[in-house]
Amino acid sequence: MFYNSEILLYIIVDFKRESNILQRIIIIAGPSGVGKTTVSKYLTEKYNIPRVVTHTTRPIRQGEIPGKSYYFETDESFKKLHFFEHVKYGEYQYGSSKEALEKAWAKNDLVSLIVETDGVKSYLEKLGKQAYFIYLTVSDFSVLKKRLLGRGDKASEIDKRLNSFEFKRDLHLSDELAEKAHVLNNDNWEKTAKELDKIVKKLENK
Repeated sequence: MFYNSEILLYIIVDFKRESNILQRIIIIAGPSGVGKTTVSKYLTEKYNIPRVVTHTTRPIRQGEIPGKSYYFETDESFKKLHFFEHVKYGEYQYGSSKEALEKAWAKNDLVSLIVETDGVKSYLEKLGKQAYFIYLTVSDFSVLKKRLLGRGDKASEIDKRLNSFEFKRDLHLSDELAEKAHVLNNDNWEKTAKELDKIVKKLENK
């Protein structure tokens, strides 16, 4: 197949234009009850920013949708994935993978991911300027328990979570992560939403 010079030039220019588009990921972290899921849903509903779906080997629960709630894996299929980070809680494994990120980027060049603070470092190291880190917090940590109760979690499960190593770790950032984080106080949702609007506008203009 042959192209005349004008068509060939158009193809080259168009390819360069597409290749200059920077795929980005908004990483959302913070302690339980701080509003990470609310932020992710807001980004999806207002800006069509898809959430990167994570993987787990635990059984599917009633109401969950494979490929939307989680990618439900066997122990064998879990081992074949290329993870940015993964953890084991009890007998089940959880993680976020390169494959899941690519699936989300196929839908939109800007995506979001909810992850524990322990997993943020891996994304920042491997993705560099493609990763934008939002750390959600509140002024009064006692509010977090009220929020967890308000969303219907069992009191016994909440107490167990609030006393866990992971929860206590996520209450604060290391100095290294703090330097790279956009710390967003979520005491007031209206203010949080306005700040998210500014962040999305900034990322979309880059």
